[in-house]
Amino acid sequence: MTHSHPRPALLLVHCRRFLSPAGALAIAAVLSACASKPGPWPARALPASAAVTVDATQLLSRKQLVDWQYDLDERLLRTTGSPRHEAYIDVLHERLARAGVKQLRFEPVSVRQWSVARENWGLEVIDGERPGVLSSAGYIPYSGVTPPSGIAGRIVYLAPDALPDASLAGKLVLVEMPKVAWTGQFFHQRAVHVHDPQHAMGLDTPYARPFQMLGPFISLLDSLQAAGAAGVIVILDTPSLAADGLYAPYDGVVRQLPGVFIDRGLGQRLRDRVLAGTAPVLRLTMAATVQQVQTRNLIGIIPGKSEELMVLNSNTDGTNGLETNGPNAIVDMAQYLSRLPQDSLPRSVMLLLTGGHLAGGAGIAQFMDRHKDDGLMRRMAAMLTIGQLGALEVLPDSNGYLHLTGRPEPATVLSPRTPALMDAASDMLRHANVAPAFVLPSANSGGDGSATSTAWPGAGQVFRAAQGLPTMSYVKAPTYQFSYGIGTVTQADYRLMQRETVALTQMLLDLSRVPYADLRKETAP
Repeated sequence: MTHSHPRPALLLVHCRRFLSPAGALAIAAVLSACASKPGPWPARALPASAAVTVDATQLLSRKQLVDWQYDLDERLLRTTGSPRHEAYIDVLHERLARAGVKQLRFEPVSVRQWSVARENWGLEVIDGERPGVLSSAGYIPYSGVTPPSGIAGRIVYLAPDALPDASLAGKLVLVEMPKVAWTGQFFHQRAVHVHDPQHAMGLDTPYARPFQMLGPFISLLDSLQAAGAAGVIVILDTPSLAADGLYAPYDGVVRQLPGVFIDRGLGQRLRDRVLAGTAPVLRLTMAATVQQVQTRNLIGIIPGKSEELMVLNSNTDGTNGLETNGPNAIVDMAQYLSRLPQDSLPRSVMLLLTGGHLAGGAGIAQFMDRHKDDGLMRRMAAMLTIGQLGALEVLPDSNGYLHLTGRPEPATVLSPRTPALMDAASDMLRHANVAPAFVLPSANSGGDGSATSTAWPGAGQVFRAAQGLPTMSYVKAPTYQFSYGIGTVTQADYRLMQRETVALTQMLLDLSRVPYADLRKETAP
């Protein structure tokens, strides 16, 4: 899908939450100059030597990457099985066919879909000094369902250090989003390899990202539900400018605890009213629908010299363009790999683009179940899961704007304690020159891949947890990772994105020459 450029109006609408107006205009001017119509893709057959040393000139142009990032931004939130999600899967099928991948197929994925239209959810005061609709930052996905008329009650406040109990039964409960923050020490203490030549991530450097609160947040929701709460209102410690559009949790568990997010300003006013003994009566409406729907995994095979498989994985559903730009990079890698002589690829390559990331990893789980007895899983030598390529670090300032810091978002390669994998990951980070970056072993190698017992914080976690498949995840966790309704074109470094794609292709080819047994030789912690 190509476009005529520039598209400054779209770009600036998306930038308003993330940049100062002056910064947005400056970046729009730069991107407008860069984002002309992409040229043709590389097409010539590659020599066998290109399977040993990647020829960076044979990857796609920066203009193509910018065009695809625009395209992803225009697709907005792609919830699992939604029309936007299904349309993107079709586009990826077209792109992979154009990339020369001849063996393409779909496999069905069934998910329990929770969805709500904008006009069918909200929060309002119905008994108090100022009756009327309250501005909510967003719905809590999978939280539950109310009648069309909503549920009403006088709100109660649960302090962050308090545990839910039976006194909350039947109540609308006001809570605060759990806070979890690290420093650079977390990474440095655990890393097997570090690439940070400019010392951007010191031991005391603060690190707070949305993924850190997922586990505590799910635990809070489940404990409120167990206590019998009727609904929940969650205060985000974020000004209204940046609060809208959080999509969390995405574990696919439909709860009986309908809820919404609100920004810290409204949260403080409601909390103060409760503590002063003048709690208002609110109506919470969440007239959602729950239905079984079918989405698809998209699978491609690039034949090599062996039936063993190197697997490239990413997810097709997602919140925004940068959170899920891994499939675009895989198309780029595929158009390179498919032009190599078949005998120069020591192993075949599987492209596994899964649906269900926003539904508890349903796509990967059902792929494993479908193929548990047909020998396919045993053919997989190793898997590489990728996402968030090119992501730049964006942090909030005192005015609530999220601004570019001038650095890449910290990157991690999550790897088993296998020397061949960890060394390859370290080489990849240096080749891509992405920093600060860390090769980290799993902190919970016994995890089962569920939201509360993760083996990995990425799409490949279920493979690693359930099958013991050597799985490497190249991931970042930008501040806006779980935010929808935003633009990400200006939050990416496209030169970095190109370097990452080249380095990941090189790593895949290097690992394809490592013996199967050596990919499974883990060392003790």
